[in-house]
Amino acid sequence: MVELRLKEILRGFVQERGFTERLAIYRAYGQWEEIVGPEVARHVRPGHVQRGVLYVVADSGVWAQEFAFARGAVLATLQRSGVPVKELRVHQGTLPAPNALPDLQPPPLRPPAPPGEALDLISDPALRNRFAQLMQSALEGEDPPAPAHRR
Repeated sequence: MVELRLKEILRGFVQERGFTERLAIYRAYGQWEEIVGPEVARHVRPGHVQRGVLYVVADSGVWAQEFAFARGAVLATLQRSGVPVKELRVHQGTLPAPNALPDLQPPPLRPPAPPGEALDLISDPALRNRFAQLMQSALEGEDPPAPAHRR
């Protein structure tokens, strides 16, 4: 019961914070070798994503051209996997580390608003009120209010 509840809360948090797209893009990085094959993956790697464009880096002009021929098939595979990429662009350069995610740093985390049901689970009115205050101040980015006994 608790696991199911936690799963629902995490799913809501991921969707609310806009992480669904990021997780899909992470999947592309994690499955790159499966998508393009081991030989291509040694010479061509995903670089960064910007506005739905996945920029791919090849370690030589030959591999950049080779990848360009397969670009449509790779894009279709990514899209079938649920990766929100509309275009692939390839260029020659220094390959990023195999598991590098250069531009996918998540935004600073802030706690989600407590679900109304969670507050209903707290039977003590003072504790319920205090919890609601703490969550509200966290959402607003403020320091939490001091407890009554410390004022």
